[in-house]
Amino acid sequence: MTRVRETLRSDLRNIVKGGATSRILDLYSIARRYGHSDRHADNPFFLHPRLNRCFIIKHTVRVHERPYVMSSQPVVTKVLVPLAQEDLALGGHAVFVEEMGFTQKMRSLFERPDEPHLMDLDLVRLRELAALPSFDPFLLAERYREHVRPIDEIYFNISDDEMERMEDSVARQIVSVVALAFDGESHDRDDDRALNFTRQLLACDLDGRLGGLRQSLDMTEMEFRSGIFGWRGILYYRWHMNEALASLKAFVQQLRSVTVVGASEQEYSELQHMRRSIIDETRHRWACLTSVMEEYEHVFGRFCRGEDANGFRNFLLKAPSLFYDVGSDLSVVSHVPGYWRYWAKQNAKGFLHAREAVTLFSDFIASVTRVSPGTGHQDSEKRRRRGSPIPAPQVFAPDAA
Repeated sequence: MTRVRETLRSDLRNIVKGGATSRILDLYSIARRYGHSDRHADNPFFLHPRLNRCFIIKHTVRVHERPYVMSSQPVVTKVLVPLAQEDLALGGHAVFVEEMGFTQKMRSLFERPDEPHLMDLDLVRLRELAALPSFDPFLLAERYREHVRPIDEIYFNISDDEMERMEDSVARQIVSVVALAFDGESHDRDDDRALNFTRQLLACDLDGRLGGLRQSLDMTEMEFRSGIFGWRGILYYRWHMNEALASLKAFVQQLRSVTVVGASEQEYSELQHMRRSIIDETRHRWACLTSVMEEYEHVFGRFCRGEDANGFRNFLLKAPSLFYDVGSDLSVVSHVPGYWRYWAKQNAKGFLHAREAVTLFSDFIASVTRVSPGTGHQDSEKRRRRGSPIPAPQVFAPDAA
């Protein structure tokens, strides 16, 4: 019988997020909140009730996990199934989608002898999730809102933790539109009104004061719902970019300065080339994100000045079509600093031997390009991204060879 590993010593309470984040899809919390509703039952993420109450995680592969993970990518997808729904401290079963024997292990955990085809559908969905670069709620919603097996919108809510952290930041950005939502009324407490408006916007509460904004944008109710979805997504990604920037700068600086010892002249040249490739591709990812946000800021500024409501309206309606690329780029620039920090904690000596550097740099190249080195897709990926009109941020410019 295929053995399923158990993470008995891992307290799963540490990964409760209240919904979807870029790294963790917390179906446990969604089930706790909506499990008794028809919406949760009618269009679930997974058909098996127990699987629909688990955690799906984008996981950085550890050295001891490499032998049984059938992927050269540094990030894989892990399914964590609580041993007891009532006590997450007991830990749970862990299975990687990319590991050997994945199908057999999942079938041993989730027996459906009377309806085996339902488990087949859940396995297909897990593989779909493994192919996504991120679990952020807007990328998931765009992927599944018109899927042949649709998923209810309750699965795409911003997590409680991120909602709380976003509120003040977003409120400062949208003070300018509060008067429009309040039919031009003047008020001495614009900051408070902006915060309340932000909470309605992030919660997608389309009643009340948001109706005034719909009239300002001259949208139908259906267009407005789609536009608000697009706006929430842009605000979500913009906030995450601000959160990621300091760590990303530190990663690039440390990557450029890390010492490699024991390398031959040829190895040193190759390692320098790899180091520049990592920085170049990271720079391209950031430039693409920057171009989207600068377009948003341009049309948003014109709207707030009363110059072009139509331009802002059109941008909001097209925003969801950008979410896959934006989510993918943001996933990369958020992941690589964390991966670097993990490596640094394990590396007490403070430098790299040449063989270690080749392995580590190869992992980073695979991570920032989302393809394995040598597969031939890296060049086409770079060509796709060189069309950005925004100059590369200086912090990501590599030193000359």
